[in-house]
Amino acid sequence: MGGALAEVFYEELYDKSCFAVINTHYTNIKILTSKKEEATNAFMLFDADELKPLYKLSVGQPGSSFTFEVAQKNGIPFSLINRSKKKIERGKIRFDKTIAKLQKERSKLEKTERALKQNEIKKSLEADKLETTNAKAKKKLQSYQELFDSNQRLVYLGQKINDLGESYLENNRKRELMNELFKLVQVENSKRQKVSLKQKRALKAKEIELQKEVDQKVDVIRKQKKKQKEIAALVPPKPKRVLVIGDSVRLEDGRAVGTLDKLEKNKAVVNYGLFTTTVSVDRLEYVKTKK
Repeated sequence: MGGALAEVFYEELYDKSCFAVINTHYTNIKILTSKKEEATNAFMLFDADELKPLYKLSVGQPGSSFTFEVAQKNGIPFSLINRSKKKIERGKIRFDKTIAKLQKERSKLEKTERALKQNEIKKSLEADKLETTNAKAKKKLQSYQELFDSNQRLVYLGQKINDLGESYLENNRKRELMNELFKLVQVENSKRQKVSLKQKRALKAKEIELQKEVDQKVDVIRKQKKKQKEIAALVPPKPKRVLVIGDSVRLEDGRAVGTLDKLEKNKAVVNYGLFTTTVSVDRLEYVKTKK
């Protein structure tokens, strides 16, 4: 619907208190609608960068048709577009530019909002995944702790029985041995809870499975350490500095620094101030040269 006809039709509808939806690019209609409380502008969101419709309605502001942008993208000569602009009132062009700018900002806000929502969903999924992983790790750690406690208890019982065996070997007192064994069994039974045979089998199966898993992990760690040692063995050691009397030195596994006072064959006398000590030269580490 074009020009003055659309504006007259709009006024007629307003005077008769009618409701209508008017689809127009005519600027006067947009301006008139913004002045009327009974009417509301609206437009379909448009990607100004890609010049593609987003198929989403935005209510409250007038929209722009991006006439000149679309025309330029479709190969209309710029001179023709410029002549067309000159035939339109400057105020209307400025108004349409303002609308287009607002529409571009709205499109950017829509993109930002979608990106933020997607990021929020992603973070929520990651948080849920992390929580699940932590729960599994906590449960696994608890199982390992139970297995460790069980093994420690067995080590303790084995040590107690070994002590009783050594004591019996020395004194040959059978009654005393039986009494001590009976006490040990009573103490251990007082810590146990009565469970059915089915529960015992389930617990035993779980313990065997855990032990198998631990053994596999330990085996992997041992292989890694062995490989690291093999690699380290292939790397030639750094040549040691020849130590001379007066150098500041320390033991390879120590922190205290002393002064090298004397060298005899493969032995060195190190002075720590309050005392001196004789050590193998191979165990010494150079710190600095005497000035």
